[in-house]
Amino acid sequence: MNQLLLVEDEPLFRKGLAKMIAGSGTDWSVCGEAENGMDAEAMIAELLPDLVITDIRMPLMNGLELLQRVKARFPDIEFIVITGFQDFQYAQTALRYGALDLLIKPCSKQDINRALDKVYELVLEKQAKLRKAETEHQLQLENTLRAVFLKFPYRMEPVEELERDLGTSKLILFRVMDYYPAHKQYTKRDVPLLQFAVLNIISELLDIHRIAGKLLLIEYGRYALLLKDTDQEEAVCAAVCHTVNHLLGLCVSSHAAGSVKGLAQLADLYEAAVEGTKIAERPEKEEEPEAAFPMNRARQQLIRAQLAAFMIAGQMEPLKQYLGQLIKGIHGLSVENGKIEALSLSFALQDTARKELERIAEPQVLTARIGELHGCVSIGEVQGWMAAETDRFLDNFHTWQGKYSENAVSKAARYMEEHYAEQLPLQQVASQVHLNAAYFSHLFKKETGRSFVDYLVELRMEKAKQLLANTDMKITEVSGRIGYDLPNYFAKLFKQATGLTPKDYRKLHQ
Repeated sequence: MNQLLLVEDEPLFRKGLAKMIAGSGTDWSVCGEAENGMDAEAMIAELLPDLVITDIRMPLMNGLELLQRVKARFPDIEFIVITGFQDFQYAQTALRYGALDLLIKPCSKQDINRALDKVYELVLEKQAKLRKAETEHQLQLENTLRAVFLKFPYRMEPVEELERDLGTSKLILFRVMDYYPAHKQYTKRDVPLLQFAVLNIISELLDIHRIAGKLLLIEYGRYALLLKDTDQEEAVCAAVCHTVNHLLGLCVSSHAAGSVKGLAQLADLYEAAVEGTKIAERPEKEEEPEAAFPMNRARQQLIRAQLAAFMIAGQMEPLKQYLGQLIKGIHGLSVENGKIEALSLSFALQDTARKELERIAEPQVLTARIGELHGCVSIGEVQGWMAAETDRFLDNFHTWQGKYSENAVSKAARYMEEHYAEQLPLQQVASQVHLNAAYFSHLFKKETGRSFVDYLVELRMEKAKQLLANTDMKITEVSGRIGYDLPNYFAKLFKQATGLTPKDYRKLHQ
């Protein structure tokens, strides 16, 4: 769920707006409230909301100044400006400063929903564009690197980045000796699927063992792995050869081609390795991988990013719908291309489960599942295989949620009770109960009826009451003792909570 911050100096209007948003049925949650721009600026730096809804006329720092300052630091945070008709000229200035929309007081529920839907669509569009741009960039780097290996023409733009990433690396070459072993019933149509599987198996091994490296398919059956300076190349080679054979039944050879200090060395090292190991030329019946092949790896990365986004936001239904769309999306493809899309999804799910859900890799299960996919003879059967993969992932997700959601809020509350005097950002508390910040924020408000920020303020104010009533500590000392470096800010929060200044409260209760 996307997070928004409300900035409005009229408490009743602000609370009404928060209640209206909570009941709007949109994908927005109020993560915090502030009554002026100065307080809001500090909260924005801590909470990093997706959207800020702010009034223009406020004490200490008005909405225009807040908009300018925040956009300079966090340009991706969107703004909706609330204004009265007398402020309309200022509102036009807000649009020039980067505000996305205007709301005229008094705001109706329809006005709020329309504005929130507009921002939500923009946020989704920006996220999609960023993922697409990053995918295209990675493809460009991969294609350039492949061209360097094969001495093909290439564009110079990515070279500087590749040189920087390459650093001092060690080049390892892997070769699938035969895609048609006698004990398997692989056919020529299975080769793209097998190549994709080999790439993912090697990538997963690197990830599991936390080894940095750059991997790509150079040409038919030949894979290059550029390892950052490490002494684990022998272990990596052994693991790859064993795992690919165990999972796919393919025999793989490996060769350490030497150290690399620049792109210019790659082609010569590659040619020398091919010649030195006398790698046979491929048979005439075998063909180059399809030109679209790298896109499947890129698609896998996109799926992985989208899955993580839904999980972080705690959006279960959109997650299910997205997975369902991926399954429906292969309708009309050939069985061979459908299998590659299916394996893309499977590896993305597996990668997500390992990184986000703490699942341990199960090679024997993967072997059986790849065998089942290989046996599919129609696109409908491939879709059924994908549905089984998504069901397995969703079961794992439910198990993980149950493990950490149970008592998570009570555990977090205890942690806050023990550490309220410290700087206590949402992310820190969420990490104590093994939940991502957005999902924890959603769960916390659902179970307590209050936002994380409101709960923390209430906790600190209760501690302040005790100190004011039972000690002779100065107001500035009380402020620091409960976690506020600015006594004036503490005094304002205290009066909002109790209706009294700290000094008046002490007189009344001491």
